[in-house]
Amino acid sequence: MMMKINLRALCLPLCALLCLTACKKDKQLGSKEVALTLRLENPQGLAAVSLSGVKITFREINSGKETVSSNVSGNTLSVSLAEGAYDISLDGNISYQLEGKTITGKTGALKQGLVLTGAQHTESLKLFLGQAGGGFVIQEIFFTGTLSPEGKQYLGDKYFKIYNNSGETLYADGLVIAQSAFQTATKEKYTPDVMSSAVAVESVIMIPGSGKQYPVLPGKYIVVSEDAINHKTNNANSIDLSKADFEFFYEDSDDIDNPQVPNMETVYSKFNPNNRGYNSYVLARFEKGVNDFLSNYKYDFSYDFVNDGVSFPVESNEYKIPNSWILDAVNLSVQSEFQWIVTDPALDMGWTFCAKVSDDAARYGKSVRRRVLAIAVDGREILKDTNNSTNDFEAGLRPSLMK
Repeated sequence: MMMKINLRALCLPLCALLCLTACKKDKQLGSKEVALTLRLENPQGLAAVSLSGVKITFREINSGKETVSSNVSGNTLSVSLAEGAYDISLDGNISYQLEGKTITGKTGALKQGLVLTGAQHTESLKLFLGQAGGGFVIQEIFFTGTLSPEGKQYLGDKYFKIYNNSGETLYADGLVIAQSAFQTATKEKYTPDVMSSAVAVESVIMIPGSGKQYPVLPGKYIVVSEDAINHKTNNANSIDLSKADFEFFYEDSDDIDNPQVPNMETVYSKFNPNNRGYNSYVLARFEKGVNDFLSNYKYDFSYDFVNDGVSFPVESNEYKIPNSWILDAVNLSVQSEFQWIVTDPALDMGWTFCAKVSDDAARYGKSVRRRVLAIAVDGREILKDTNNSTNDFEAGLRPSLMK
């Protein structure tokens, strides 16, 4: 008989038990060397592909030790690694022909949890093209909240900054922010696995508007806040968000509605950012003509939940946003508990954080913020967007709106 369990109700302490079991298993592996042959698969549909400046990082999951190699020859790399479990990431430059034109850009790849044992191993690594920049990106996420002067957790002052990283005016109407259904500190084998085509989400909110109601100039940003009030009147350690551009408000909660600030539209479920950083976030636009998201993009899935060595089959359901709709993605985690990213690596192949451990009190009053890549001729900041949050974001900074 199949059990039906609410995925969001599962307790994370069990993850620590599972992780500990996995670590013990991996540590039983010897110190033998494995001759790994890595074959790089070019993106489909491209001709005359040439790679340069390729850097491949092998991170042993349990020890954290990293081995970096650039010795790629003819789309093949050979390297000797100690037995263990590895996350493999690739960054590099790519040149190719498409529709008679020669194009240059960035390429990347990611493979998580590759277990290496024995004398030899051959593995393929699919390359993807770096997403073209120059649109809306997530500039900053303040998800940790604050502590009062008495050391008590304060709620309601979280926010997102959405930045126009292009050189033209864009419109925020219809922009979607969604929180991932899966968590980066809990790795399960979900069936069906839709990650290569969509992101599973547990809450979705949308900026209202008629299409051109909310312009955002080049190099400017909008703030989407939890409660658009001056939180400093309640907590001296908090932030004045009374001038936010939008807020997410729920009548059946303790939220305070600022009538001067437009409310986000709730597409699916209550939006409540995790204050440790176990979830990831995507910025998206629904495809033109999609008027009934809840009817057409439901995601039914199953997995085996393991507790004390006993496996329980679980059925659950959430919703999914196709990868083709996603403008930007940011994977978050807790530094000591990270297990995997919960987006396709073509959207984001890295992750960032504020908390070093689950109960890290130092995380409060910290945000993650996208790095500045360059200054344009017109003086606006161009933010770094390589679809790798590890490199694109600064972790654990004082929030930019905190005065």
